[in-house]
Amino acid sequence: MSEILRFEPFSSAVEPEFWASVAHHKLHTARLDTAARDVQGSFACGRRHTVRSGGESGQTVAVPARLRVGAGDGSSNGDVVVGGRLHNTNTVEDFKRLDKGALLREAGAAVLEAIQSGRASEDPSLLWAFVVVSFADLKRYRFWHWFGFPA
Repeated sequence: MSEILRFEPFSSAVEPEFWASVAHHKLHTARLDTAARDVQGSFACGRRHTVRSGGESGQTVAVPARLRVGAGDGSSNGDVVVGGRLHNTNTVEDFKRLDKGALLREAGAAVLEAIQSGRASEDPSLLWAFVVVSFADLKRYRFWHWFGFPA
């Protein structure tokens, strides 16, 4: 019996350590520089877990595929380490105005180039690129972010 191939949408999770790293980089290195920088995340495939309560038969719970940034390299628990680009803006207005579609097209073009050149065969993590656009309000320690996954 055949089954239809299904694609699971990504979700994202940002660990507090990531924002601490962004704040430190912004204060001590980047300052007002808004140049994009490389970041790493870990991608976990979707899983199903059986949860048992009080000896009763278990209920199956689905955990979706997700990308986490800021929580170590993820290699110890079977996650795949992937690279992305962080675009940190200086104002919330710049964050809202930034052309996120252009950033996704740029990331998608890099994935396509890795496929066509054969580099993706040697390093499959090149297929899981991501983009993070953020604004860090360091006075109030509030962060706005947007994740993009080229497809």
